[in-house]
Amino acid sequence: MKIILILGNKLLPSGKMTKILKERLDSGIKHYKKNDIFLVSGGNIANVSHTEAYVMKKYILSKLPYAEIISESKSLSTKENIQYSKNILKDYKCKVLLVTSSNHLKRVRKLVKGLDWELTS
Repeated sequence: MKIILILGNKLLPSGKMTKILKERLDSGIKHYKKNDIFLVSGGNIANVSHTEAYVMKKYILSKLPYAEIISESKSLSTKENIQYSKNILKDYKCKVLLVTSSNHLKRVRKLVKGLDWELTS
């Protein structure tokens, strides 16, 4: 079992996902194995009707209806994504796979330095 942590990306003014966010979600789904848990992280930066985490959870459930998903919906930046997710993950003793975009990996790698998390895009 592992936790698949997927970082959010600002929603479009319509409240729909960006291509970047959809790619992150599809990558996370691709890494999913039975009994894994998703952690979706993202607040409401765009001031639309839903948080990034809500839209992400809805998308994953449309592909994997029985997936277990934890939502972190307070974060408004990458730094907060990591901080709030780290607080949630302290209660779990398993491998963490963090999913983001390839152009975001360098920044994220600095923020998770010292954590035993695997990163992918």
